Amino acid sequence: MAQKFLSTIFICLFSGLMFSSSYGQFLKKEKIYTLDKNEYVAHEENSLGLYQNELGYVVVTADIKDFSRSYHIKGKKYGPFNRRELSKPVFNYANWGFIDSKDETSYVIYKGKELGIHETPYYPVGLKIKGDAWAYVLINQAEGTTEVVINGKKNGPYTTLLNYHLSDNGKRWAITYSNTPNEHNILFNDGRVAGPYKEVIDFQFLEPNRWVLTAEPKDSPTKILSDGRKVKEIIVETSNGIVGTYEKELLNNSNYDCDNLIARGSNYGLNIIKDQKIYYLANDEMYGPHEALVQQVDMGKRYNRFNFVVGKDRRFYIKGEKGFSSNVEMFAVSDSRKNVAIVKRGSSSKDSLVLNDKYFKGTFDKIAYVKFAANSEEWCLLSKSKDGYYLHFSNREKQGPYNIDDSRGVPQILLGKDSKHWAITYQDAKSKQLKLLVDGQERKEKFIGNIAITKEGDKEYFSWFSLENKTIFLNKLLLQ
Repeated sequence: MAQKFLSTIFICLFSGLMFSSSYGQFLKKEKIYTLDKNEYVAHEENSLGLYQNELGYVVVTADIKDFSRSYHIKGKKYGPFNRRELSKPVFNYANWGFIDSKDETSYVIYKGKELGIHETPYYPVGLKIKGDAWAYVLINQAEGTTEVVINGKKNGPYTTLLNYHLSDNGKRWAITYSNTPNEHNILFNDGRVAGPYKEVIDFQFLEPNRWVLTAEPKDSPTKILSDGRKVKEIIVETSNGIVGTYEKELLNNSNYDCDNLIARGSNYGLNIIKDQKIYYLANDEMYGPHEALVQQVDMGKRYNRFNFVVGKDRRFYIKGEKGFSSNVEMFAVSDSRKNVAIVKRGSSSKDSLVLNDKYFKGTFDKIAYVKFAANSEEWCLLSKSKDGYYLHFSNREKQGPYNIDDSRGVPQILLGKDSKHWAITYQDAKSKQLKLLVDGQERKEKFIGNIAITKEGDKEYFSWFSLENKTIFLNKLLLQ
């Protein structure tokens, strides 16, 4: 059986553009690459992403004859490579890179440059890119040790490497490691070391210049409860110091996992246990106690903007304070956080949608999700009826039914800067064909991968890939 290879494609403007008018919209069709007789794109396994046009493009092709792969980037071919463990390229909005091997020699490629060439027993893995920073792990298979190479500098060696982190802007890094049993430390880019801890449970960078971790202290303290039972303790610590000490287990609830830290932007939060009562700790403040674990946490981009649902009555909370709505099945918050769409499950088969607990938007068959358009207060929801799935929009428009195969979950709709433009991809439950709908029209190209929004200046496009007679095209539909 021919070995399958992951093929990942990232695109920007290139020569060979074709233009056409599609349903009154402007379509740019760009030829990317033509496969030869032994090459193929394993599009059923693709993990595709679209980025700004300064990124360029990458096409990874597999040769079924010699079980190799090649990378086609900005008109240059890298390869062939034949590493057995497949690792996809890594991208952000400005940079790209990958790790692969030719027999016993491994290469780390970053923006077209060979950052590292390693011969056996050295084996590089795990390339990470954030901003202009890059990092990877270099395993010494003969010694059983690891080093972390960050921006060209080696750190280590470490007997046990637990993790390594880059901040979103790439200006900070941290390495969690252990050279002594039951002793974890964290090394930071400024040379400081946090620890030792018996176990680092989780670590996350926060913006602009903070971090947060959960850990079991080195002395592994045990708390004796009022009924005589004993429980291990953990700490929550930030760059400002230890926030508090909490219990590692909820003894009457095996569903509690102390490894539940959520971090986004400048916000963090997690369920914690204090005196065997449930609280929610967010940005150093403790909220509760609650009768059940907090669920459906939504962290905003700005500091101290977060929502969650908790309790038997499924109460909606705003910044840790009891909110205005109960019986909340799910919710969605607009980017501005001015509006929250709340779904309430009724006793019948109908669900209700309420905006800000004031404006009733109607009842629908089972709602799968609600989504706001980026930087907009317009929304769309997906519902499931007996005859298929329907899309409902805030302007009361309705699309469907769609015969969606939901065996692997429901597809997510992609919205432009408002709900006027939308796209969705799904597998048809009967034909098993992959379908692409753009603004209500089914595209006829042989669609592969996924669809994304890309911008060029002040123009916004839906962008997707098609494979036509062994040629890969990028299709960009202008959103007017």
